[in-house]
Amino acid sequence: MVDTNTIQRTMKALLFLAVVTLAFGCAKPKLIPNTKVRDTELNRAILQVVEKYRRAMEKLDAAGVLALTHPTYQDHAGTPQADDDIDYNGLRKLLATRFKRTTKVRYHIEYQAVDVKGREAQVDTYIDATFEYREPSASPRWRRLTDYNRFHLLKDGETWRFISGL
Repeated sequence: MVDTNTIQRTMKALLFLAVVTLAFGCAKPKLIPNTKVRDTELNRAILQVVEKYRRAMEKLDAAGVLALTHPTYQDHAGTPQADDDIDYNGLRKLLATRFKRTTKVRYHIEYQAVDVKGREAQVDTYIDATFEYREPSASPRWRRLTDYNRFHLLKDGETWRFISGL
């Protein structure tokens, strides 16, 4: 015969486990406002660097972008061909050329995820940019760029810097 006290204790224990599971199993992690990124000190520090980049782009501030970029910057543009690869010096030249032809920029970044492994971080984003651009022999035209992008950063001393993805 089963003891009713044993059954009551078992039922209470199961009820307690169910409540704890619901309370903690359904809890969502706190996110940085207006992002899909977990709110941690590290993630905030990394996103602050990407935000500095975004603001430098809106100001057409090539020096500001380069200050956030590591000297080992190397980007393969997502293709296997080497002719579109760009390093730090190439980025400097590209920014100078494009910023001379660009007059107005709106650069919006939606932060999807941050993944940190040691001294390296990846930031997955969705970019929505609108800008006025002049071709050499044409009048200025508004253009729009929307795309998913992954920024790669490296911890350089106390500073996070871009190593690819710009």
